[in-house]
Amino acid sequence: MEQSTLDIEIREQKGKGVARRLRSKGLIPGILYGRGDSIPITANPLVVTKWLLSEGGKNQLFTLSGTGVKGKAALIKDYQVDPVSRKLLHVDLLEIDITKSVEVNVILAFTGKAAGVAEGGVLNIVERKVMVRCLPTKIPKQIEVDVSGLNIGDSIHLDELNLPEGLEKVSHGNSTLVTCVPPTKEEEVTAVLAPTAEPEVITEKKPKEGDEAAAAEGADKEKK
Repeated sequence: MEQSTLDIEIREQKGKGVARRLRSKGLIPGILYGRGDSIPITANPLVVTKWLLSEGGKNQLFTLSGTGVKGKAALIKDYQVDPVSRKLLHVDLLEIDITKSVEVNVILAFTGKAAGVAEGGVLNIVERKVMVRCLPTKIPKQIEVDVSGLNIGDSIHLDELNLPEGLEKVSHGNSTLVTCVPPTKEEEVTAVLAPTAEPEVITEKKPKEGDEAAAAEGADKEKK
């Protein structure tokens, strides 16, 4: 992953009043920890927010710039946002040694169209991230998972995931990542139970083919 630079300053004062004054000046308070004592810092929220919204997200590796921290490498470990305005309020930076492996969650990018979906099945995404171990400089923005070979009833498990060179899975289990499930049978049940005296009414009320499968797939995509 490409390494960027983050300008920060060490702050001497702490407390809620100090934090409010910093935010009024367009800065946010934060903490740098991981190697030695924790250091209170200030950072530019616009830069940090841009990284958090980027493809790499929290896995963005950067070099610090500023008095007392110049040259240190870090990752965004945690952050806080205002529940109403969604503005960044605080950031925790984890100082790391780029020669030693770290454990991070990496987003899964599901590519292709499952063969089972064309037959009426629904793609059910079970896991959207996986925990991997690698050198900080080897953290990928995402890991691609090709689902085109999935027929109805097929699944892809963690052990089948093709990890990029230099990455290893952290979990000792073999969890399901994605599966192609059969279409709902609700339409068939409705047709059997409906009265047969007025078939034209049944036709009018019967959902269009594929509506329920599309709705189930849409609801799954919102899960995260």
